[in-house]
Amino acid sequence: MSNDRGVGRILLIDDQESTRYIFHRILSRAGYVVDEAQTGREGLAKAMMLPDLVICDVNLPDMLGYDVSRRLKSNPLTLNIPVLQVSAAFFSDESRVQALDGGADSYLTQPVDPTVLVAQVNALLRMRRAESLSSLSALQWKTTFDALSDGVALANADGVLVRVNSTFLSLMDMVSSDAEGKSLAVIFEEKFGQPFAEFLREAGSGAPAEMVYRDRWLRVRYDRILNDANVESGLILLIADITDQKKLQETLKLSERLAATGRLAHVIAHEINNPLEAMQNLLYLAQMETTPPGDVEAYLHQASEELTRISQITKQVLAYHRGSPQPVLTRSDEILESVLALFRTMFIHGRVELEMKTDCNIPVMLHPGEIRQVLSNIVSNALDAMGGGHGCRLQTRCITSTEEGTGRRGVRFLFSDNGPGIPTEVLPRIFEAFYTTKDSKGSGVGLWLSAEVIGKHRGSVRVRTRTGGKYHGTLFDVFLPLPSDDLQP
Repeated sequence: MSNDRGVGRILLIDDQESTRYIFHRILSRAGYVVDEAQTGREGLAKAMMLPDLVICDVNLPDMLGYDVSRRLKSNPLTLNIPVLQVSAAFFSDESRVQALDGGADSYLTQPVDPTVLVAQVNALLRMRRAESLSSLSALQWKTTFDALSDGVALANADGVLVRVNSTFLSLMDMVSSDAEGKSLAVIFEEKFGQPFAEFLREAGSGAPAEMVYRDRWLRVRYDRILNDANVESGLILLIADITDQKKLQETLKLSERLAATGRLAHVIAHEINNPLEAMQNLLYLAQMETTPPGDVEAYLHQASEELTRISQITKQVLAYHRGSPQPVLTRSDEILESVLALFRTMFIHGRVELEMKTDCNIPVMLHPGEIRQVLSNIVSNALDAMGGGHGCRLQTRCITSTEEGTGRRGVRFLFSDNGPGIPTEVLPRIFEAFYTTKDSKGSGVGLWLSAEVIGKHRGSVRVRTRTGGKYHGTLFDVFLPLPSDDLQP
């Protein structure tokens, strides 16, 4: 006979020397190291040395074996030590039940067959090893769970939180007693001011949503937990602090906007200078004494029109830079027209033919300043790619459309140029941050930020390009969903 774990230490508590001798021989031959005690008190003292198993007789001189089991199981140091109780006097089922209720893990009556004794010892030690591995795995899992940089909350099928990690508690300004056992829906609405059921409908499983809690920007997403029968058995909520990332993005957006302003500065100056010169000449003529009164009135009217033109140009520039903290319903054709108006002089000076078709005036829920920035980046890149000159052409369209794959209805902005196209090796990287082919002239953040903004609006952007042949050039396709077909960004 041999055990299946190598050397193990067993504490044998029995006041009968003959029984101790027999058990000692059987267990030693099975490969175990056996220590002995004659009384319950002696056995409890030796149990502090933490043996792998305790075998205890029920009828001891100073106490019953049931009491020994209870004391071992009530002591945090010894509660995990398996206890096998044996008796030559207590044979009834009531005795067996009393022993098991007292904390014993198994019960044998004497005489005990040696093979049965060793098999029972081996089984109890296997059980202890399994429990130890399970406890270790649970500890490792909990340590990993709490060490995650993202906040994690686990809820059961009833939506009650069963576990949250320390990061979740920190992000939500809570302590453990505030969370576990409480309704996830109640906590979510309390923290974010949005019904949890509405968040579940809008976000979609696995899709992140950016939300604000106090002074933090958080990326929140959830996943459903399915059991083996593919039935929902719970839910996991993940929260990541993206405040620093958002601040960096806002800084980059401002930087790109200022850079765009610099690129358009001479255009804006030219646009304003022309009507100013006209006004100056008209007012000069109106002030001349020899000018007939009828002509004076006409000159002043023309000067007023030039002033209105300057006002419109100023409003366009202000609209380009004005941001909105919340999305607003904005006509898609007006967005496109306002962007192209800023580039009018660049089209003229670069001798670029502009074809604009706006077949949609449907309002879209968006941040106007951010979408203008996106469309301006695409137009600016197209002008840079074409370089200007005879034959350069930019076609723009704004149409209502349905997105392939999702079936969502929305607005599509199309920009098609006849430039040289984007090389195959460059195309996969055009939306990477800080990637540019313009050397010192480009920052490499324009298209990256554009993709971020489009994603924020739950839209999509696609690019098609051709570098050779008669019909070379690049097509940018920006899709923004209508409010009725998607979430508000």
